[in-house]
Amino acid sequence: PDRDRTFYEHLPGFVHAARNLDKCNDDLPMVVILEDFYGSGTYESVNQISGYLSELSSWYRLMSVNHANVIKHELWANFDIPYTISHILGSHYHIHSGMGSHAGVAWTMFFNFLSAFTDSCTAESLGLDIPVSSIPLKFMGPYDTSGSYDTISPTWRRNKDEAREYCSRQPLLNKTTEPCTYAFMANSMSGVNSVKGLRAVMKGVLTSSDGWEASGNPVKQPRIGWYASKEGAKFSLEIVVSSDTKFLTIMSMKSYGPKFVDTMLEINVQINRKDTGQHATSSHQITGYHETKTSIHVPHKVELPGGGAQVGDVILLDAILKRGAYFKINGIAFCAY
Repeated sequence: PDRDRTFYEHLPGFVHAARNLDKCNDDLPMVVILEDFYGSGTYESVNQISGYLSELSSWYRLMSVNHANVIKHELWANFDIPYTISHILGSHYHIHSGMGSHAGVAWTMFFNFLSAFTDSCTAESLGLDIPVSSIPLKFMGPYDTSGSYDTISPTWRRNKDEAREYCSRQPLLNKTTEPCTYAFMANSMSGVNSVKGLRAVMKGVLTSSDGWEASGNPVKQPRIGWYASKEGAKFSLEIVVSSDTKFLTIMSMKSYGPKFVDTMLEINVQINRKDTGQHATSSHQITGYHETKTSIHVPHKVELPGGGAQVGDVILLDAILKRGAYFKINGIAFCAY
């Protein structure tokens, strides 16, 4: 079940979020599927993962790069020779590979990007037509394995029309406002990679906290995050909406260790309307445990109550750890999509 949810819910969600970082550009950003799972499980599980990623890249018509195919046969051929394995991976043969594998991924991506750019330029110089879709691909709907072909087009067109309407309301032509009224992600790329940095981004919206704190390290474990340290730990946020906001996303950790077993965070959201004084509420639950023997950050994206919030409204978020005595949040975002 976790694997199906990862490939049919979370990964398509990442694709959708990445494509809509610039909602008003039909072509950018470029999204690529990278397969780097070279196989620390059974042969059947490796093939299943390849199949999932192939399905996803085909559905969204994404560039797909398979670094696993570059190295896996050499790994299999030398499975019992630690010296060879360590030189290819920079580590032992396990799910978290070392610097050798990371460098290999970088070179594999560079080669494929260069090949794609060269092919595109060659086709243009020869006057060859590059097939394009009549509706921009970034507006395709979610990957629904139970759906039928007659539902694809209406969803696709509706997404396009909603994007066009959204972009028409932007103050400058061909420019978009910030898609999120408030957002942070604790990692080095976002710049929020220290306890001090995380405290700074939360300072303006955090109204109360009991049992939660910014903690962790930039590189070694445990990594930077917003951690609960006791059962019943709670915190509250108050967000004054600066751009139309329809979704809340919580990025939280799932893991298999004893302290994650049966953990559950409850999120309560209330929107106070600027003009009418009325409010809308919703409640959501997030668990922290899974059986997969690794720790991952999982996005939980939900629609805001009452159709979302508009400029000037106030969003209140209350979180309480209902079960367990440990939980980690790695990011929170209130966004238009």
